[in-house]
Amino acid sequence: MPNRSRPVLGFAILLSAALLCSCGSSSKQTTTAAVSASAGGPTKAQFVAQAGAICRRLSEQEKPLEASQASLTGGGSAGTTFASLAHQVVVLSQAAETKLQALQRPPADAAAIGTLLTSFTDDVADASALAQAAVKEESSAGEAAEGALRKSIAAHSQLAGEYGMQLCTGIG
Repeated sequence: MPNRSRPVLGFAILLSAALLCSCGSSSKQTTTAAVSASAGGPTKAQFVAQAGAICRRLSEQEKPLEASQASLTGGGSAGTTFASLAHQVVVLSQAAETKLQALQRPPADAAAIGTLLTSFTDDVADASALAQAAVKEESSAGEAAEGALRKSIAAHSQLAGEYGMQLCTGIG
């Protein structure tokens, strides 16, 4: 990968790390409440706690990737390593997306949560495009994917805030 694209893509992995946690959680550590199907679904607080648990697990999984990304230098294998890290971010994000989509939603908030989770899906798609650009060593495509990822994370952040959730990352 050309050296001039590494800084752009290196910064983009930080955005991808933000994506890992952009599924949202409340700022409080709460335990996940059991939800009975006969109760008509979880409360908003229960949903936020369940999403937060998924988010915290994802954050734990991404820490080694962040450390690996931070250690990259301009050497010959940095581009390949970055592409591998970006792919791992995508795989972890897709797994979290599946878990989030499977959560039972508070009936009154189903539409808002659907919109929020759709924005997370957009984040994952943009991170995937970034990973593909890194694999193909396409700096222009990488820069475009980085811009799209920034926009989708910003939109997701706004939606999470409107729902009363916060991003669970210090990045950004």
